[in-house]
Amino acid sequence: MGLAFVVFMLITVPGSGRPSDFSLFLGRFHPVVVHLPIGILVVAALLEGLSRRPSLRGRYDTGILALLYIGVWSSILAVAAGLYLAQGGGYAADQLAWHKRMGVLVVLFASLAYLYKVWPGLSERWLKNWERRAYGIAMGLMLLTVTLTGHLGGVLTHGPDYLSRYLPDGLRQMAGLSKKADIGRLQLENPAETTVYAALIAPILESRCTACHGSSAQRGGLRLDEPEFITEGGDNGSPIVAGRAHESEMIHRIWLPSNSDDRMPPAESPQLSVAEAELLRWWIDAGASFEELLPDVEWSPVTQTIVDHMGLDEIRTGIFALDTTPPDSTDVAQLASLGVSVTPLAENEPYLQVRCVDPQTCTDAGGLQEALHPLSANIAWLDLGRSPVGDDLVEVIAGLPHLTRLHLQQTSVTDAGLAYLSDLEFLEYLNLYGTAVTDSGLVHLENLPALNSIYLWQTEVTDAGVIRLQSALPELYINTGLSLVPVEPDTTGS
Repeated sequence: MGLAFVVFMLITVPGSGRPSDFSLFLGRFHPVVVHLPIGILVVAALLEGLSRRPSLRGRYDTGILALLYIGVWSSILAVAAGLYLAQGGGYAADQLAWHKRMGVLVVLFASLAYLYKVWPGLSERWLKNWERRAYGIAMGLMLLTVTLTGHLGGVLTHGPDYLSRYLPDGLRQMAGLSKKADIGRLQLENPAETTVYAALIAPILESRCTACHGSSAQRGGLRLDEPEFITEGGDNGSPIVAGRAHESEMIHRIWLPSNSDDRMPPAESPQLSVAEAELLRWWIDAGASFEELLPDVEWSPVTQTIVDHMGLDEIRTGIFALDTTPPDSTDVAQLASLGVSVTPLAENEPYLQVRCVDPQTCTDAGGLQEALHPLSANIAWLDLGRSPVGDDLVEVIAGLPHLTRLHLQQTSVTDAGLAYLSDLEFLEYLNLYGTAVTDSGLVHLENLPALNSIYLWQTEVTDAGVIRLQSALPELYINTGLSLVPVEPDTTGS
């Protein structure tokens, strides 16, 4: 009868739609009732284990039978109340489904154990010599499902790390878990290419909203699991107004009082933290972009504090986001032997800055090329200014893929040499002061994605060339030197 009752509840309790207040009221008894069968059935299993000793055999049978009887009915009540509680939403669909299944299995195995215990000869016709073993198996499976059901309930209520959060670091290391100091910190494979939405916003929506507004349920016709559905909105329109969080329905409902029926998530479901609510508000005010990358964001003081705690103050961008092998000390020594200064760009970084201390040491293009080649992936800053460098050496420079700063001021570089620089995707700074480059040479620089500063003082570049380059790279700072405009004398008298 108990199993039939559970099946009836599974069929009749609706899985979607707004639940009645009475249903939610019944669901509130789940946390109260659920602990009763857990304790009772575990004690029954322990007593059964003790009674296996010859000196205690049969001593606890009456108590075990009573515990199983109470455990079966209390677990039925817990399952029923849990089904009503689940109607309130706010739980991860997959975890909730498994929690339900495990709860029903607890009832099943506890009922089988009770039946074997109360009527020892009930199944002798079918099980024969296996009857005693079947009882032990039922008890073992009952204990296992009680454990799994309790664990899944803890995950639903407190999150997936509720059991391991306070595990000592030594044990965490043995279990392959991150240190306690890293809990809550984002672990992104490539932060420099990760969007704000994917890193910060989508996880909040997934953990707090998609149980009721996801692929398996769309209350109010609203889905929040994909950008296109968020933009499309639900029965009440879009939940967000880009740039105006105070007008967005999502933010409005998040901050409603807990006793409001329109509050989201519902009061009986896990709530957003203050940090999560602030991130959502900030994201919407900032334009609710689904494409903006983490390195491009301007954080507010509050969100800066939040993301720093999450580890986003350590985002590595540009060449520092690459996995580059440290330079070989022998190759560094070989380059330095040519009279070139070679120093680390930063402590514990694999990149170097190279500078011609004596311009005459950079006259041997062949020797310099041979010395630069083994360190091509490590050279980030290169200063060849005021040396007799020509286009032949610029061709060598084109083989330095991680170059970010290049000084070629007062060298013999021409437009032909600039053509070699068109593939340097990380080049940010270029100094061409005092060279013979013209507007034609600047055309080769128009597709450099990272270029943000260029110096063109005393070159053959015209205003038209500067305007064209500025149009191609609007954010580029172009320095053409000082233009002194003659001042007409004052003839008005005093």
